[in-house]
This record gives sequence, C-alpha cells and structure tokens, in this order.
Amino acid sequence: GSSASKAYKALRRGNYKKAVNEFKKAIENTDDSDKKAQYNLLIAKIYYAHLKSYSQSRSYALEAANLRSNWGDPYMLIGNLYASSGPLCGSGRGWNSQVVTWVAIDMWNKAKSVDPSVSGKANTLISRYRQFMPSKGDIFQRNLKEGDSFKVGCWIQRTTTIRAAG
Repeated sequence: GSSASKAYKALRRGNYKKAVNEFKKAIENTDDSDKKAQYNLLIAKIYYAHLKSYSQSRSYALEAANLRSNWGDPYMLIGNLYASSGPLCGSGRGWNSQVVTWVAIDMWNKAKSVDPSVSGKANTLISRYRQFMPSKGDIFQRNLKEGDSFKVGCWIQRTTTIRAAG
C-alpha cells in the first residue's frame, strides 16, 4: 500500500516511530500541498502526544501552517505545546511555569486570526489560561512592566508581551 496507508495503520497499532517515518515518505511522494500539510500536522500531533518531543512537534506544525494558509489547527497545537510546558520549563507552578501561558495565548490568538473556525476553541483556552499568567506583583517584583517584551526560555525560545493575570 501507499506510505500514507502504512502510516495510518502504524498509528492505529501504536507504532508511533514507524507512523512518523511513513508520513514523512508520504509527504515526499505527493505534490498535493493540502495532503502535505495534513501529514505534517499528524506528525506534529504524534510528537506531542506520544513521542513527547515538543520542539519536533512545533517544527512539523509550523511546516503544516506554511503549507496551508488560513489553517488554525497547527497554531492551536503549538499553543497546546506551550501551555503543557509549565512542568517542563519550571516546577509546574511559579514564574517559569507561568510565563509559558503568554506564548500559548499568543498562538491561540494567531490561530483565530488566521482561521475564524477555531475561535470558539481558542477563546475557551485563552480564558482558561489567562488566570495562570503571572500576577501584577510577580511582574513588579522582577522589575518588569506589563506591555514590555519578554523572552520565554526553556525549549520555547520565543519573545512575547508581558501581561498580568486577572
């Protein structure tokens, strides 16, 4: 069968590395950019959910977004990657775990700006995570100001805008 059908079969069997490899072959074997985008997003989801490689997941999601403009799903996934990084980038609570909400919310906002069909889902996540942003006090204690830019470290390495919870 085709690489794509092998990939889906491997995915159903929980053979995630094989699924990724077959989806990569499927990408090489098609000129259909919509299919390429779909396969890239599937690879991104496998890296996120099963292989736990967030940076790989983000790379494939960005590739999917590049291949299909006006598609919010890749940005929704990147937002989820960032939002899930609290325990990875800090203790799970406290500053280093809270600043990831800024870049997550940035991605969900981007998702709905390119693709209104994901607005409902994006807004739900934004309002849920807004409360986990750093407090005004935490921002002030670090001699930072709301509205200033801030680089989120860890694996994320993205610049965002400082905002307070509430």
